[in-house]
Amino acid sequence: MIVTYDGIVIARRDVGENSVFIDILTDEQGIIEASAHGANKLNSSIMSAAALFSYSTFSLSKSRLRYTVNSAKPKFSFHGLGTDIEKLSLASYFAQSVRYCTPSEQPQDSIVRFFAIALYEIMHGRSLFSVKSAFELRYSAELGFSPNLIACDNCGKYDCENGMYFLPEKAKLICADCLYVDNAVKLLPETLFAMRNVIFSPLDRCFKFNINAAAEKQLSEICENYFLNRTEKSFSTLDYFKTVFRQNFA
Repeated sequence: MIVTYDGIVIARRDVGENSVFIDILTDEQGIIEASAHGANKLNSSIMSAAALFSYSTFSLSKSRLRYTVNSAKPKFSFHGLGTDIEKLSLASYFAQSVRYCTPSEQPQDSIVRFFAIALYEIMHGRSLFSVKSAFELRYSAELGFSPNLIACDNCGKYDCENGMYFLPEKAKLICADCLYVDNAVKLLPETLFAMRNVIFSPLDRCFKFNINAAAEKQLSEICENYFLNRTEKSFSTLDYFKTVFRQNFA
């Protein structure tokens, strides 16, 4: 059977000298593992389309056990990520996250578009840590773990002059006037604004916000911990990204 899907290559594994296995992120079938024979040959017609982070249209032969790439045509290239170790390491973290959280051969809702926007923001965004935070929080929401950021969970206030607090374990806001726990995080106003933007904006706007350094640091800590706790997973690529970032700014 021949099937055609648009998707992004999120992982590659060499097989011999010239062939590879690729993991393709698709909306129709989630993660597809496919063999791409001869993809590493210099004269291969699918070399570019089967490269890591290529967004391509794939024509695949499907047997009972596996997919094989018949042909592939690039739609958009994110190859520029490979020229910057920080950007590449962050993209690899996103890819590992999506690969872990996305089931094989099960339909997904707009996951390709979301992942493509995230890669584009890595390439062109102003702050990698803001992009990282937006990905972690919005992807948590896409996975069904959206926190309630509309208003205080107790009294319904949208804002409070004495401050708003975030309860990570309960995934909700509480205002200072209703605060009843010790482990709540008092949010800087810019942090709350950014979190609401990430959750409530359309996909193509959820990465679009500007915050100061203090709020960005708080946002990064909150979103990373929230995502890791909800997925119950640690990611080696995240550790590598933070190591590379520290080395380059030491």
